[in-house]
Amino acid sequence: MELTNGEKKLIKYLTGKGYVLTDDLFKVYDKNEVTSSISWLREKKIISVIEKPITYFSIGPEGIKVMASGLPEERLLQLYNSGQRKTIELESIMGDDLRYGLAQVFKNGGRVVNGELFIEGDQKIQDQISRTKHALEMAKEGKLNSQDAQLLKPRKGFISEKVRMERTIKLTALGEQIAPELLEESEEISQITPEIIEKFDSSMRLRPYDPTLYAPRYLPGKIHPLSEFIEEVRAVMLEMGFKELKGQIVETAFWNMDMLFIPQDHPARDMQDTLYVKGNGEIDPVLARKVKRVHEKGIAGSKGWQYKWSKKEAEKLLLRTHTTVNTIRYIVEHPEEECKIFSVEKIFRRENLDAKHLAEFAQVEGVISGKGVTFGVLIDTLESFYHRLGVKDVWVKPSYFPYTEPSLEVHGTFRGKDMELGGAGMFRPEILRPWGIKYNVAAWGLGLERLLMTVLNLEDIRDIYRNDLSFLKERKILKNLFEV
Repeated sequence: MELTNGEKKLIKYLTGKGYVLTDDLFKVYDKNEVTSSISWLREKKIISVIEKPITYFSIGPEGIKVMASGLPEERLLQLYNSGQRKTIELESIMGDDLRYGLAQVFKNGGRVVNGELFIEGDQKIQDQISRTKHALEMAKEGKLNSQDAQLLKPRKGFISEKVRMERTIKLTALGEQIAPELLEESEEISQITPEIIEKFDSSMRLRPYDPTLYAPRYLPGKIHPLSEFIEEVRAVMLEMGFKELKGQIVETAFWNMDMLFIPQDHPARDMQDTLYVKGNGEIDPVLARKVKRVHEKGIAGSKGWQYKWSKKEAEKLLLRTHTTVNTIRYIVEHPEEECKIFSVEKIFRRENLDAKHLAEFAQVEGVISGKGVTFGVLIDTLESFYHRLGVKDVWVKPSYFPYTEPSLEVHGTFRGKDMELGGAGMFRPEILRPWGIKYNVAAWGLGLERLLMTVLNLEDIRDIYRNDLSFLKERKILKNLFEV
């Protein structure tokens, strides 16, 4: 029978002894070596291991507090003996602690009559205070027994109860029969290094191991699947020649809605659809004048929305409802530039949470601006983008969005499932012409979580954010999972 030096040491220590606590072994030998030796000797039927749960107590946060300031009943008794008897006066001194003190006093002969406290003999209360303080001291030192713990358990936060596993080991009949000469220790090599390989000869003994025996699964660390998916999408967009934009979570309604020609009475602006925050933002007065004119009167070929535009409404702050707010800010600041830009960031909607909807989710927004950009270019780009993500069958349907015309919905088949992938369209002239943007601008937006649900075989979109450790540890990495 092959035995390591650590196993031989442990067998010699256990010989002639009964059950031995593993905690006692850790005081004599290296803990890691002993733990490994116990595991192997148990597998070889040389030792038996008994595991027993042991309850132990430690002092809790409220226990620490009352040890410093005194028990509520102790303070109440001191005030009572000094002549303070009326509960209204006691409450002004003790505050919320009065009710805790009264609860203990009532258990030991006290009572309140017409708003005044009466205690008939305080010895019983004194004894209870002494026992409680002694139990707290024992808990602080880690020596509280189960009987004294019953005194403190009903009082929230006085003690903390935990359970640990106590292990004892003993040689089996097989272990007792091992001959002493088999327990002689010898030099052994437990780890192969380049130096050992260079000087190895037949006299050197390698520590044996059995690759068929049980070993715990190795689960390497992984980044969150959504973060990994976002990086995959970013890589696709960058490969297609797009430049990435970053924005801010809190925006004004002006940039999030008004600049995109969304009327101020549009349902999306309601509290039921948008998450507003306190306060107001500042608006560039030059931009505000142009937006006001476009909303109220339109531009050549457009009548606008025919209502009175409100600067106060536009100044409201909100959590951005789309990443298009990054896009419009960029193209307004660079009106002459032909560009391919994108964002992959969090957006927020006032949704009822269910298996298919979230109030906070990630969106990728892509935009192409320049000469020759047409509706056909947009559709071709969408097909190329989704094909790179593994969605091979892509088709579009007519749709409506306030800030694009014409507009479309993108649908596709991914892993045998037909799903809506996002919305797209050509920016309306009302969004572009006031800023001197002469090029056509094509844009689309995609929510990432629904596609990720299919990749991860999830039925509930909320599972992506539940941080289930077993799911996060055991899931496969996403790389190459987009290949159908």
